[in-house]
Amino acid sequence: MKIKNLSCTITLVATIIFIAPARASGSAGDLSVPERQTEVTIVSEKFYINRSPTYEGRTWTTSYGGQYPVEGLLMNARLVQGIFDDLKIKTRGQWVYPDTRVWDASRNTKEFVEAMASWREHGLLGFTLNLQGGCPYGYCSGFPWDNSAFAPDGSLREGFMQRAAQIIDRADELGMVVILGLFYFGEDGILEDEGAVRLAVSNAVSWVLRNGYTNVIIEINNECTAGAYDHEVLRCERVHELIGLVQGIETDGRSLYVTTSLAGGLVPAENIIAVSDYVLIHGNGVQDHQRITEISEEVRNKEVYRPMPLVNNEDDIPWRNPDQGWDEEGNNFVASVKSYTSWGYFDFRLPGEVYDYNQGFQSIPVNWHISSERKRDFFDLLAEITDSPGTPVINLDFSRRIGERIDLNVNGGPADIEIEKLELIVNNETALELNEIPEEIYVENIDYDIMAGEHWIKARLTYIRDGREVIIESPYYNNPWWPYGGLWQD
Repeated sequence: MKIKNLSCTITLVATIIFIAPARASGSAGDLSVPERQTEVTIVSEKFYINRSPTYEGRTWTTSYGGQYPVEGLLMNARLVQGIFDDLKIKTRGQWVYPDTRVWDASRNTKEFVEAMASWREHGLLGFTLNLQGGCPYGYCSGFPWDNSAFAPDGSLREGFMQRAAQIIDRADELGMVVILGLFYFGEDGILEDEGAVRLAVSNAVSWVLRNGYTNVIIEINNECTAGAYDHEVLRCERVHELIGLVQGIETDGRSLYVTTSLAGGLVPAENIIAVSDYVLIHGNGVQDHQRITEISEEVRNKEVYRPMPLVNNEDDIPWRNPDQGWDEEGNNFVASVKSYTSWGYFDFRLPGEVYDYNQGFQSIPVNWHISSERKRDFFDLLAEITDSPGTPVINLDFSRRIGERIDLNVNGGPADIEIEKLELIVNNETALELNEIPEEIYVENIDYDIMAGEHWIKARLTYIRDGREVIIESPYYNNPWWPYGGLWQD
């Protein structure tokens, strides 16, 4: 079934069969290395995927007629928590999912992998994944948890790396590039000493090469300027030593592109630019969008600079005027594109959104789907700039009389999609599965006990476009009928 714009009504009166979701497969320890599908290379200031420049031939024309080249850029997002776990019993309870009241690291990675194709449909070709994650609240003053793929001696923790393999494998299938960060301030202290740090670098890079990944580039650490780094070799003055260490590790004559990042608004020093394969900058905290352009200019004017890509892979609020939204003017994203610098969005739950599960891509637990207006605005602008098809928007409407019907609206997106299935998910279980979307569905024998209690409910649509499976979801609704007096009343 192919759709362009679709508005459907589901009348629920059904026998609901709960089907446990399948777990993602994949292991970091497989002896055989599959043939990889995605290879990233750098030619001068451009990124290439499989020997063609990214967004080949694309020039973005703004609403006021300005034209800016997009070919060769690597549009990305900060999605560092894809392999998150907390190994400390005392702190892991704060990350529980709202629907099951338990934390599940496997579920986190599974849902990340499921959402990846929808990001790709909007033109997202890269994302940052970090082996020590990031602050699970967005910004943190302390790190009492243990979210590190490295053990204290610098060895790799198998569970973390198995989850990383699932994500990188899927990125390879989708033609996406992983900016793999190794260290995060506040977490690096788990490593015993500088020797363990160096061993951790060697182990991680060797793991990437040994698994044959050709879609991975390295970020040594997130913001070497951060004073919270325990090990001096991870600070900006010496981090170039680790960049050189990565460049010296080869497998079958192949090594990895590598650099590091600094805090928002700062320009990397000569010792970093001189040895890097690409330059990372951050825009978070920058109050004037013109400063985004200035940073790129300052990097390119450095004596040690040679033609290489500039990538902003962390910008938390692309606009400073709260009434502006994602309009073209005064937008860090747009300013970055104008200066021929790739841009990456850093989204987390803002003050007042702490309990809004649909918000943010860094706050744990994460809803990895395009589940909020802010996420949707970013991806819509990304699709416009990159000339990508995007995905339909799916929403549930519970405004009709209690328990009688749910309106399901699926609108927008490309016309050439083939529906595989529609699912109604209740408390992370498949409650209803259909292979089409008729206007009305009549069902019998509702499970009153489950539906009458506290519950979360969402719709999930799986479809095929250009041979690629894409999964999109509605926002996850908590007790949607309770304001009207309860659910499924007689």
